[in-house]
Amino acid sequence: MLETRKVFIDTQYFHKVKFHFDSPALKSFRNLCEAGELHNITTSVVLGEVESHIHSSVKEALIAMQKFKREAAILSSLDDENVKSLFLKIPEEDVYRKASAVFSEFIEGCNTDCIEASDVDPEDILKLYFDRKPPFGDGKKKSEFPDALSLFSLKSSLRVDEKIYVISEDSDIKSFCESDSQLESIDSLEKMLDLYNQYLDKRTCEVKQYFVTKELSIKAKIKDYIEGIDVYNSSTWEDAEVDDFEVTNVGDIETSIIYISDEESQVTFDIIVEYEVTVSGPDFNNGMYDREYGYSYTFGTTCQTITRTNIYTVEIWLYYDFINGHLENVVENGFDIAGIANGIEVHVEEN
Repeated sequence: MLETRKVFIDTQYFHKVKFHFDSPALKSFRNLCEAGELHNITTSVVLGEVESHIHSSVKEALIAMQKFKREAAILSSLDDENVKSLFLKIPEEDVYRKASAVFSEFIEGCNTDCIEASDVDPEDILKLYFDRKPPFGDGKKKSEFPDALSLFSLKSSLRVDEKIYVISEDSDIKSFCESDSQLESIDSLEKMLDLYNQYLDKRTCEVKQYFVTKELSIKAKIKDYIEGIDVYNSSTWEDAEVDDFEVTNVGDIETSIIYISDEESQVTFDIIVEYEVTVSGPDFNNGMYDREYGYSYTFGTTCQTITRTNIYTVEIWLYYDFINGHLENVVENGFDIAGIANGIEVHVEEN
C-alpha cells in the first residue's frame, strides 16, 4: 500500500549511486515528480551535504588524474589525438561548477520543496543526543547532528495526518523512523518506486512473475556477463596477474520495477555474487632482497586462490505485448551490471 506521495532522499542514497543523477532510478523518480505523481522533499542540510560530497569527490578524481599523468608521462609524446586528450589541462573550477550544476538541475527538475531548519527546536535534538536515542548512536558519528536536523525539519513540514517516505540505509535514521509514525523508512529509491508501481499498476505483478519463472536463465546470464568482463589484480603484490576467474554462485533475485508501461518496463535489483579468483605472481617469499640497491630478486612464481562475494546492481529492460492481463512476446534487452564496464578489481596478496 502506498502510504504517501511525499519522498525524502537522504544523502546516503546519493552517495550510494556515486552522485550519478541520471541513474535509472533517479531519472524515473524525476519523471514522476515532473508529472506530479510524486513529491520530492529535501532539506537545507541534505543540499549542503551533497554539495560538499560532490566537491570532495571531484577533488579526489582530479588528484587521481594528476597521478595518472605523472605515471603515464611517457604516453604524452605519442602522436595520437586520443592519447593527447588525456593530458589536457583541466580547469578545476569549471569542473566543480559543472558538477554542482548537474545536482541543481536535478533538484529543480524534480520540482523540489526544500525545508529549512529554522523551525526546529534545538532542545528536541539535544534531548535525543544526551539520551543516546536515534538518530544518535554509540558511535557518535559526526553525521548524526545533520541527520537529526534533517529529520526534525521534515517533521516540522508535515501536517498531523501526513507521512513521508525516508530513503536511507543508515541504521540510525531507520531506527528513528521506526519510532515515528509520520516517517516511513525505505532502504532505497528503487524499492520506493517498486512500491509505487505495485500500487498503481497490475502489470507490475506480471513483470515480477516473469522474473520468478525465468530466474535460472537470468542468473546464468549474470554469470556469463560477469565472467566475460576483464579482471585485474590491484594489490601490493607487484606484477601479480589474474589467471582464472569463475562465478561460483549467484544469489536470489528480488526485483524493483522503476518504470512500466504497456510495451516496456525497466527493472533493477541488487544481487550477491560469489566468485573464485586465482592470481599468480613473483615468489617474493623465497626471493632475495638486495639492501644496497633496494631491490628484490625472485626466482619463480607462486599463486593464490581465494573466494569472495560482491553485490552488483543489475538493470534489465523488458519489451512485451500486454494482452488480456498477461505479458506476451517478452524480449529482454538493455542488460547491464552497473560499475564493471571498465573491469572488475580484485585484491589478492601473495600471503
